[in-house]
Amino acid sequence: MNIIQRNFFTLLRSGAFGSKGHIEPMSAWKWNRLYQLSLMHGVTAIVYDGISNHDDDFFMQMPNWQLANWQRATEETELNNRRIDDVTVRLIEELDRGQMRPILLKGQSAATLYDNPLHRTPGNIDIFFPYTTQARKADEWAEKNGSAPTNPSRHIMQYTWNGIEIEHHHCMQQLTNKALNARLQAITEKEIRESKPAYITIYDTRVEVLPPTLSLLHALIRITRYILNEGICMKQLIDLGIYLRKAGDKVDFVKLQTWIKKLGMQNIARLISGIMVTLFGFEEDELQFASGKPDADINSIINEMFHITDNHADSWYFTQGKNIFVRTSDSNAMIWQIKHSAKYFRYYPSETVTNFFTTFAHSISHIEE
Repeated sequence: MNIIQRNFFTLLRSGAFGSKGHIEPMSAWKWNRLYQLSLMHGVTAIVYDGISNHDDDFFMQMPNWQLANWQRATEETELNNRRIDDVTVRLIEELDRGQMRPILLKGQSAATLYDNPLHRTPGNIDIFFPYTTQARKADEWAEKNGSAPTNPSRHIMQYTWNGIEIEHHHCMQQLTNKALNARLQAITEKEIRESKPAYITIYDTRVEVLPPTLSLLHALIRITRYILNEGICMKQLIDLGIYLRKAGDKVDFVKLQTWIKKLGMQNIARLISGIMVTLFGFEEDELQFASGKPDADINSIINEMFHITDNHADSWYFTQGKNIFVRTSDSNAMIWQIKHSAKYFRYYPSETVTNFFTTFAHSISHIEE
């Protein structure tokens, strides 16, 4: 790692997990690069927490205008979280009144475990409905009360309510391998049906979330899907680490390892575990979802995350011009996707192959009829 990356991880570990490191001196230009890096990975406010924790470090020096940028970005993150929390509570109350059993997923659910929940970069509001009748009823409610609702596709319905984008999930998450996906849906359905409901509190309102063991499984799948399609996302790794530190004692790791084996995820789980050890200093006994060390060059994989862009998966869609010939919108992106899939094949072969061809088929759908 270069000095920018080293300082980035020192501040990120401090902001997320409270560890204290040493800051290396950098120029204003390098501090600006670190700022851009934090924006790219959606962890700006967390890194700012690390900056605050290192206020007494001799080399924690940057121009006032740069520090003001961090403060403004953090204040904006806090404001957005307050808006989304407010809408989340109102939405959950509406859906609860209709007896639709909304289960909050991902973002605002994960944020409640942060030392400062307002510092997790927010997205939209994701709601899962475990039963078909409830999901249909919720979609009907969205069509009546939401703005610009979309027809459910890939088991997701999107709409806007009170200025915030909402997603209704009929299916929490999917794998592209049909056999593995059938196992995942069976695991999810059985665990929702048999486990005691779990709850968090937002503004004194009780909100249902996933049971702990199932929540951790889907966090690992989410990271896996992102690795296969985009690369490593820092915000998701922070979510995972905080969940393990704050709620790991509620997880049945024996059951989780059984699920991971059923889904053929042992190697990718070891890879994720290795990244957590290398980047954030986690101990192996904190990462009981994986056994053994990964057969991987962790440093080269980590280096890839510093080159992540937000358009790899979208920029190789196929388009058709005025003539009959079909071309990709970005041939370099397509080559990247091929190399990327080949790189991660050994970690999750059964999913990597079907994921590549599913993405390819989706890109073909962009061709004009």
